[in-house]
Amino acid sequence: MPRLSRGSVVQLQAINELIRFVARAPKAAAHPTGFYLRALRGKLRMSQAQLARRSAIDQGQIARIELGQVEAELKTLRKLFGSLFCDLLIIPKPRQHLGDALADREPK
Repeated sequence: MPRLSRGSVVQLQAINELIRFVARAPKAAAHPTGFYLRALRGKLRMSQAQLARRSAIDQGQIARIELGQVEAELKTLRKLFGSLFCDLLIIPKPRQHLGDALADREPK
C-alpha cells in the first residue's frame, strides 16, 4: 500500500488538523471573496471610496470584486482586508478525501 505522505510527523499532524477544521467549517464559510469584502466594509460603515483611499486600490476595482466580476490577486486581497482591520487567512479545502486522491494517482 502506498504511503500517504513522506512529510515529517509535524507536517502530517498539521494536515490532519486542517482536514478536521475544514470538515467542521460552517456552510456560510463558502461565500465568494466579494461577499466578505462587502459585508466587512458594511459592518465598519465604510464606503467603497473610503476603502479605496485606505487600500490604494481603485474604487471601480473594489466594486468589481464585490460583484464577483473579477478575481482579485492575493496582493490586492491582502491590501483590502488589511484596510478593513483583518488578516487574510487562506485555507486549502480538499475536494475529496486525500486517500482517495492518492488512489486516483496510482496506475490502473
